[in-house]
Amino acid sequence: MMKKVIKVAIITAIGSWVLSSTGFQDSRILSTSQVIGADRGVGSMLKAGQKHWIDEDYYFVYDFDKRPQMGTVIIKIQVFSKDGKQDSTLEITGSADMPSMRGAHGTGDQRFQLNKKGDYLLPVNVVMPGEWEVVLNFLKDKKAIYTGIVRFNV
Repeated sequence: MMKKVIKVAIITAIGSWVLSSTGFQDSRILSTSQVIGADRGVGSMLKAGQKHWIDEDYYFVYDFDKRPQMGTVIIKIQVFSKDGKQDSTLEITGSADMPSMRGAHGTGDQRFQLNKKGDYLLPVNVVMPGEWEVVLNFLKDKKAIYTGIVRFNV
């Protein structure tokens, strides 16, 4: 009987450790419609080449430098004001990972870099085939104003 109790305690401890180390406890990623974009509702993803409104003042368009494949792929985001002028006053961060192996290949939050044209760039190192996602966070004056998910398959 004591061996069973010890075995259950060990399995419970290992399970708790796995959940805490893989990021499954992060409800921001798992259940909030804000992650996908409150204006789109749960279940819709951001699509490359289309306008995505951040708020009433800004929208963005994203694309990749090449078709996503193994190796480094660069996500390029262009932000525009509502009158259509390109804007580079926001801060954008991104965190890449594989949803099926959350935490195993996670990059953590990284800041997009601005190029001379005012485009925001983030390299993503794709280390294995499968579904990948990048959680985008847009900040204005150090305050989060929008969060969205870009998903792609390799």
